[in-house]
Amino acid sequence: MQWLSVCSLLVLLSVLSRSQAQNQICTIFTEAKEDGFKSLILVGLAQNLPDSTLGDLVPLIAEALAMGVKCCSDTPPEDCERDVADLFQSAVCSSETLVEKNDLKMCCEKTAAERTHCFVDHKAKIPRDLSLKAELPAADQCEDFKKDHKAFVGRFIFKFSKSNPMLPPHVVLAIAKGYGKVLTTCCGEAEAQTCFDTKKATFQHAVAKRVAELKSLCIVHKKYGDRVVKAKKLVQYSQKMPQASFQEMGGMVDKIVATVAPCCSGDMVTCMKERKTLVDEVCADESVLSRAAGLSACCKEDAVHRGSCVEAMKPDPKPDGLSEHYDVHADIAAVCQTFTKTPDLAMGKLVYEISVRHPESSQQVILRFAKEAEQALLQCCDMEDHAECVKTALAGSDVDKKITDETDYYKKMCAAEAAVSDDSFEKSMMVYYTRIMPQASFDQLHMVSETVHDVLHACCKDEPGHFVLPCAEEKLTDAIDATCDDYDPSSINPHIAHCCNQSYSMRRHCILAIQPDTEFTPPELDASSFHMGPELCTKDSKDLLLSGKKLLYGVVRHKTTITEDHLKTISTKYHTMKEKCCAAEDQAACFTEEAPKLVSESAELVKWQSPVFRSLSSPNRGACASGTSVRAALQAASLERGALKTTGHTPPYRF
Repeated sequence: MQWLSVCSLLVLLSVLSRSQAQNQICTIFTEAKEDGFKSLILVGLAQNLPDSTLGDLVPLIAEALAMGVKCCSDTPPEDCERDVADLFQSAVCSSETLVEKNDLKMCCEKTAAERTHCFVDHKAKIPRDLSLKAELPAADQCEDFKKDHKAFVGRFIFKFSKSNPMLPPHVVLAIAKGYGKVLTTCCGEAEAQTCFDTKKATFQHAVAKRVAELKSLCIVHKKYGDRVVKAKKLVQYSQKMPQASFQEMGGMVDKIVATVAPCCSGDMVTCMKERKTLVDEVCADESVLSRAAGLSACCKEDAVHRGSCVEAMKPDPKPDGLSEHYDVHADIAAVCQTFTKTPDLAMGKLVYEISVRHPESSQQVILRFAKEAEQALLQCCDMEDHAECVKTALAGSDVDKKITDETDYYKKMCAAEAAVSDDSFEKSMMVYYTRIMPQASFDQLHMVSETVHDVLHACCKDEPGHFVLPCAEEKLTDAIDATCDDYDPSSINPHIAHCCNQSYSMRRHCILAIQPDTEFTPPELDASSFHMGPELCTKDSKDLLLSGKKLLYGVVRHKTTITEDHLKTISTKYHTMKEKCCAAEDQAACFTEEAPKLVSESAELVKWQSPVFRSLSSPNRGACASGTSVRAALQAASLERGALKTTGHTPPYRF
């Protein structure tokens, strides 16, 4: 498939406004060629018509193609000057079958802007599925891919667009392009399946990362509005382009924020138009380009790749003469003068000055300090002795120390994650999160513990040293955003609901401060709640991990204050039972006899444990004293916020 044509089509569609609607169809068709034109129509149809099959869409795609040819003829029809979105909707509404099947009758009864809004609202309500479902073995996929790679990638675009109706089309097509590259590479290898398994894992990780970023940005915009999105983007791009002035950065960020609402609403035509305009204007500013090396390099890319290049670019070197630290007190008179007249401008300048000096910081650390600084300025700027007042108000708040402390925290997290197996780390996260929200379902907590492990594993591996902080905290915050948005926090417990409603930069810290929920009334521990049978002897590692996490979930829910020593005892008993029964001649009979004993003994153990429970809130979350076990190191540095410190050499959970 002509991927350049596909993306060029999107670019053209986005840049042509209604006032420029002079035979848009021919212009787009000429630039995109046949394959590109069909691809855009396919994405649009699949995202808007979730209950239709690919076969249902083929006639509409053929009609669109015929329209493109007519519009490029010597005598183009008048319809060629109509708005593209209007033509697209008219084509859909002309099919009674598609309208009825996809419940679009109400939208098709409307016209012009009302119909467009109705289509956007309809799409926003379509359930989304961000997973990549299991496909055929590599050999079968390669056979189909080699037989007709256009048809193969077309089917992928259809399925992925249908499952992800709110993803911008340029993202869907970039993902399809990436999947095509995986097949192109692996289908030429002797060990195609091995190649496919390896490269597909990397590809899926990249897809999940990009989708999570986009989803989180939309959630933040919906909950907190333009102001927080602007603050996030100001930090992000000031870190990337420290050579740009505050005025230049402010103008750029305003344009970025303007794209968020249409892109998140599902109005993809407006979304892509705004994005294209943004990149064109930024890349036309020779003054900025002459100082921002990363941006200059990205602007030399073709129109297809410029935007994604800017998103991914690394921080430029800091300008000569820039002080190492920003001292808000040094020019407090001017700061207060600006803050009194235009508080957002003053806060933007403060965020900018810190960000250009600290590319190694996360957005959240800088915004947490900015929140404290804003409170100090609100309190002090009207006072006669505002300088001394601000110093007093910010006496315990040092942004450089905050960055150093958080960086050290994540470095210890990385050391702890590296010191134990992946399974042990994930199980520890399962224990911690079950303690603080036992009301959550197993599936919810399984996802949370898995996400925390995946984030730490990826960031510690890919962003070692100073840059682990922006990597890890940004991704963990994205995960919190998604969790608070996907589930009703009040259905879990009041503590989680409170944290989900905290300010953007404080949500993670709020969750980490939650103590074990001692008011939860647990269900009785019952052997029927756990599936422990001969399948434990044959399951692969993922299934065994899942089984172990389910037992941990059940036990910890039963007693959220269960001690590490008791968990260790239960895990040892579990492992002993598993070894005994897997070696037995009649495995089923053995498990039938031994599993209820294990559950009964576990219930009795937690029933009689001491009511005195050591606090899960360690005064020094970064402590990793010599002589502590691997588990203690994990707990002292991990997101458990200083969970129980144990002594000796405690082995990992053996579930």
